[in-house]
Amino acid sequence: MKITPVDDKNTLFLIEDILSEEILNKIDERDLLDIPWVRQSWQEDWERRLLDIKPEDGGIFNDIEQEIDSNRHEIGKAVGMKFTEINSRFWVDTEGFTVTPHIDNPGVKIALQIYLKDCEEAGTTFYNLREEDVEIKDDTQRYHWNDAQTWPPVRYTFDGKRNTGYIMLNNMTQLHGVPIILGKDRLRLSAYCGCKE
Repeated sequence: MKITPVDDKNTLFLIEDILSEEILNKIDERDLLDIPWVRQSWQEDWERRLLDIKPEDGGIFNDIEQEIDSNRHEIGKAVGMKFTEINSRFWVDTEGFTVTPHIDNPGVKIALQIYLKDCEEAGTTFYNLREEDVEIKDDTQRYHWNDAQTWPPVRYTFDGKRNTGYIMLNNMTQLHGVPIILGKDRLRLSAYCGCKE
């Protein structure tokens, strides 16, 4: 496993080779569209499926979660934190999926997203946003990008490459999105992980 900061801010990191080839190969055997799913809270209008995996039938997904969690000490050390647990949920993004640039609400302290299949040009893009371009409101979202007409310069684009992803230490300037629209027969499978301190 390799974890590299994308710049000198040390709030955004590229993570590579976290999962074994054995686990990755098993993913390819699953029909992702045949797995029960629900809508993800706050993302109900996205073309995103939150896989509804029960503990007793999780199989490969349980294995993925356990393998990611088994690396929690190394991941925490790389970002200057100590994690007691990393839990995962799994997203399948389908035709029409896109995400306009947004800032996560403050309830998201740390985000770890791992791409589990290759999905060319469908990784997450982060932007260089200035604090003065963020409006703070007294609502659950809290941080609002106040100039959606002009996108700020790109900070870093993650490739959407299998067995890579990012770790984001959330703050009011972590503007990010997926600025493409997934075409027909394209699927974007990822593990989205919560890191508990």
